[in-house]
Amino acid sequence: MVLTHLRTELYMNWSNNWRWFVERIDKIKRIMEKKEIDLAIIHNPLEIFYFTGNMVQGMLFIPLEEDPVLFIRRPKERPIKKTLTYQYIDRLGEILSYPLSWKNIKKIGVEKDITTLSMLERIKKILPYGEFEDISLEIRSLRMIKDEEEINKIRKAGKIIDSLFAKAKELINEGITERELALELEYISKQMGNIGIYRMRNRDNEASFAHILSGANTLVSSYLDAPTGGMGISSAFPQGPSNRKFKKGEPIGIDIMINYDGYITDATRTFVIGEIPDKLKLLNQKLMEIFSILKENLIPGNTAEEVALKALETAKKLGVDDIFMGIGRDRVKFIGHGVGLEVDEFPFIMRGFKIPLRENVVVAVEPKLMDPELGMVGIENTFLITEKGLESLIKFEEYLIRI
Repeated sequence: MVLTHLRTELYMNWSNNWRWFVERIDKIKRIMEKKEIDLAIIHNPLEIFYFTGNMVQGMLFIPLEEDPVLFIRRPKERPIKKTLTYQYIDRLGEILSYPLSWKNIKKIGVEKDITTLSMLERIKKILPYGEFEDISLEIRSLRMIKDEEEINKIRKAGKIIDSLFAKAKELINEGITERELALELEYISKQMGNIGIYRMRNRDNEASFAHILSGANTLVSSYLDAPTGGMGISSAFPQGPSNRKFKKGEPIGIDIMINYDGYITDATRTFVIGEIPDKLKLLNQKLMEIFSILKENLIPGNTAEEVALKALETAKKLGVDDIFMGIGRDRVKFIGHGVGLEVDEFPFIMRGFKIPLRENVVVAVEPKLMDPELGMVGIENTFLITEKGLESLIKFEEYLIRI
């Protein structure tokens, strides 16, 4: 067992600006103080990364009255960011050898939405005298507000998406398949810095690089909680691009996610080869009207629900409410979602989500209309909400794009 305090001599080629991690720890401690929590336990590797800059298996203990400590099970032979005190362990029971005021710990905060029953039981074995309280909502709300470091990474991911949309406009032609285009764009994205993993808090959902779908495939739903699904190439992953070839006059939806240095940006554009059918143009005009209403209402102080209701009212007024965000029983309930380390972060633009929007919230808004005859037309931008106005992190042209 090795106990190591903050030091810098082995610090690798990472940024030495640690203040983001200090500020995040300070914020969760303020939450703990309000809820009278003596100790917060973070065990999800992604959440550990958020608070420490390290992606490890282990546990982050954040005592209210003492300094945090990261207990690392693995890796043990890889240099880590020395942003806080850490200790290597092989078993959870070894945590008790660390000099904390264990007997003063009466209330313990855990994230029950992502903590399995077996993990909770293991924690209770080493801390049997504590009362456990759920802090999932508080941590998700904390992560909803992005700091400058996070925003910069999301911006860089947005620039990659802009380049990919421009490249797609060059590559799309009659006869190539959805999958061929997806493979080409994903290869380019990774050359530009895309990590290629798209994490979701909802463990029942999975996501891949892109939904590149055309014609009738744009209307195919899947087990993913999203307005589009696609056929995919296997029943083991029945979503995403297939071997269907692009055809003239039909919509080609390209919904891309990029992960730059851990942070995700999400965007959609719709392309058409050749002449755009008049009915598709009309449908797209209605889509853009809904999109405009969404943008107008994404301001600090409005709740996510209020934004969603405005869009739903507009869809009804335009006579497209029955094909908005899906068809039939597979319509999704949200119109937008927060992005960051995960694809499905707070806020959700939907009925019932009453948390107010605030400055430095990053949200992907994705209105989509599904015509049973024509297919899908959709638009999605990732936006940064600021006091000065809405900043689109995707700059590529928004209107229906003719090839």
